[in-house]
Amino acid sequence: MSTISVDYNLLRPLRALLEERSVTRAAERLHVAQPTMSISLSRLRSHFGDPLLVRKGREHELTVLGQQLLSELPATMVGIDRVLQLQATFDAAASNRTFEIAGVDYAVARVAPALNRIVTVEAPTIHLEFIPAASQLVNELPDSLRSIDGLILPHGYIAGQDHLDLFIDNWVCVVDVESDIGEQATVEDLSRRRWVHTLAQREGMTPARRQLQSQGVDLFDAVVTPHFLVVSSLVAGTDRIALLPETLARQAEARGEGVRVVKPPTPLDPIRETFWWHRDRAHDAGHLWLRDVLKRAHDETIAKHNVHH
Repeated sequence: MSTISVDYNLLRPLRALLEERSVTRAAERLHVAQPTMSISLSRLRSHFGDPLLVRKGREHELTVLGQQLLSELPATMVGIDRVLQLQATFDAAASNRTFEIAGVDYAVARVAPALNRIVTVEAPTIHLEFIPAASQLVNELPDSLRSIDGLILPHGYIAGQDHLDLFIDNWVCVVDVESDIGEQATVEDLSRRRWVHTLAQREGMTPARRQLQSQGVDLFDAVVTPHFLVVSSLVAGTDRIALLPETLARQAEARGEGVRVVKPPTPLDPIRETFWWHRDRAHDAGHLWLRDVLKRAHDETIAKHNVHH
């Protein structure tokens, strides 16, 4: 099969047909006439030498090749879209480019407001998409960085990649406001409590959790959630304990969320939140603009934090 003969305009109809499994629904999705979509399906069948969709009763099912194509297409389409968005120069004010940034809720919440304010003023037609830093994405680093514009993640998970350091925070423990643990927990205090964790043990351990384990703390999960912003609600009113970035923990304490801050037995390595990207984007003019905006958003956030403290 000669790739030179491939009509790349057929990729979007191909994806729509495979996902909708219906010529009618695919045509409606892409806002084209049904005969036009039928012609696209005929051309695709001819190209692949496979029916792709086969009728079974009143519905259509995917062939084996159709299933394989469907598993590959989303990432392929993202890659093609990114290639077509690349330009030697970048006019942010006129661009409608979409930037996709992954991160945990706590990290996104720190940088997104300032980032959004700058983008709204300087590039009102730019789109920002904040997606979760899912386990699969983290586990497949650095290759997974190819599929997004960047990932906000602390040092300790990835190294040797292009990055922009954002903010530094400390790890602290949070316990119920009525807990009998003192201002600084002991190893025994931490070992006899069940934990609220932000990463399941089967998926690995955070650097801070590994440090506690090396200090002799036995870590038993009670609850696991990827959402840092709900951790305090899972600790309040229980004998559980959790690790949180100090900024977030102090905010929860100040808002009266039923928790208080406790120091770990010994200081843990600080959290160095960082924006990581694949080196393929190093000289992308649009990505250079995004990194500059992130740096300014970070500086604005830190300045605002310092004023309030």
